[in-house]
Amino acid sequence: MTAFLRAGPVTRRSTLLGLAGLGATGLATLSGCRLAVDEARGSVGGKARRGGTLVIACNIDAKPVTAQSQQAQSVTWRRLVFETLTAYDASGTPRPLLATDWKITDGGRTVALRLRDDVRFHSGRPMTAEDVIFSLKRTMDPAAGTQARSVSAHITDMTADGDHALRIRLRRPAGNLFDMFELTSILDRESASGLASGKEVIGTGPFAWRSWNPGSQLTLVRNPHFRTPGRPYLDRIDMPVITDATALVTAVRSGRAHIAYGTAPLDAKGMSKDERYVIDRGVTVDYALGMNVQAHPFDKPEVRRAVGYAINRERILNQVFAGYGHTSSLWWTTKEPGWRKDQSEAYTYDPDRARRMIEQAGVRGAEVSIDVIAIQAALSTAQIVRYDLAAAGFTVRTQVLDAIEYSGRQAAGKLGQMFLNGYGIADLSAATLVGSHPAFAATNASRFHTDAYTAAIERVATADTAHRRAAVRDLGTYMQRQAFSQSLVTAPAAIIRSKRAQGVDQTFLGAFRLDDAHLV
Repeated sequence: MTAFLRAGPVTRRSTLLGLAGLGATGLATLSGCRLAVDEARGSVGGKARRGGTLVIACNIDAKPVTAQSQQAQSVTWRRLVFETLTAYDASGTPRPLLATDWKITDGGRTVALRLRDDVRFHSGRPMTAEDVIFSLKRTMDPAAGTQARSVSAHITDMTADGDHALRIRLRRPAGNLFDMFELTSILDRESASGLASGKEVIGTGPFAWRSWNPGSQLTLVRNPHFRTPGRPYLDRIDMPVITDATALVTAVRSGRAHIAYGTAPLDAKGMSKDERYVIDRGVTVDYALGMNVQAHPFDKPEVRRAVGYAINRERILNQVFAGYGHTSSLWWTTKEPGWRKDQSEAYTYDPDRARRMIEQAGVRGAEVSIDVIAIQAALSTAQIVRYDLAAAGFTVRTQVLDAIEYSGRQAAGKLGQMFLNGYGIADLSAATLVGSHPAFAATNASRFHTDAYTAAIERVATADTAHRRAAVRDLGTYMQRQAFSQSLVTAPAAIIRSKRAQGVDQTFLGAFRLDDAHLV
């Protein structure tokens, strides 16, 4: 963490996948806000008071169908509207939330959970074990797009024991079981079909989904059935969509919004010098460069390794992310118990070595293309990557794909020779990353597949606590040697917050948690 960051009350990081600069919506979307500029400069002292509307200007629109997924389209609102069975604390230890306790038996293949008996959906209907079973079953459907599927795909049976207990049976033990619980928003089984359109988005969280105007604004209101007395404090949360980077910052600076989510790190650095604002940290995103191992010249492992030495990661960190984060050759963070410093530093900038390796491989002058997701942080990173690869001896061009097209091609394994994206689940386990993401899974967008890789993934997924570190270390060693992907920079988002917004917290994965949020 660099000097410009100030300690905020947050616990984790929010996604950079939606960094600004993709459009020009501007401040028109904030026309309904009633905040005055002088209010943004008011007192920040005093006790929490009830009421008021918190305005969070977001650079990316909501997508209600992603309610059970860690995506840029859900991270701002998912844990306001929905809750999960368990929640990781700041140390990564699972704590009870909707589940009060659990027991794991049969070598990790059977999980018994007891549920709270005082939970109601926003409709007023009591939550039962059948809703939990329904929600877990939904994560098995690829259409849900959730990373929880890396575990839920191995569920063989679920049974309810009354309204407030259930038993889950797995085909094999899962070392990342609680990643599934962290990701699986518990849905109202009677209304879940309304998620796709956004007409019925009903959870158990402190705020209820009031209205959604796609591309314009999401509005949430206090849940009158929330079980915690006196919470939440806020009456309402407005989330206007502002895709223009300058307008996003101006929204907070002018007092029209309390929080700007998805701001460029350089903008956040500038705002950090103003005592009226705090820069909060969000979920960690790992930016990585994938390579198609079936396409020339990346069908040669030595060429893929040369790419790792060709790229100036420090320049990317400083010029694109304002020093906000750190360089890394690993795709997971220090929150993964198997993380190793020497592996994180495996590839360092050595352009002479990269040129020699490319020359020796006989591919100097080869034409290569990079597919880049249309997100500002990725686009800026791609500019530096393109320069460095050209200096190493390649002829390089880039192709920008919008987020929907990029994701579709990635899932179908139809990206080009190289591809650049950010992955917002870096704080979860290595098992979840390689088990669920199409860039890293056994069948992946790099078209890299070996029996040894499949076996390494399986070992990480099933390792118990005593063997997890070794399994993750071996997986990292194998992935770095094969080099079908090169991790470049791991960076948390920068969220600009007016000091008028107090009690703002975030979950382990950077979703807003605003039970105690209030305005001063």
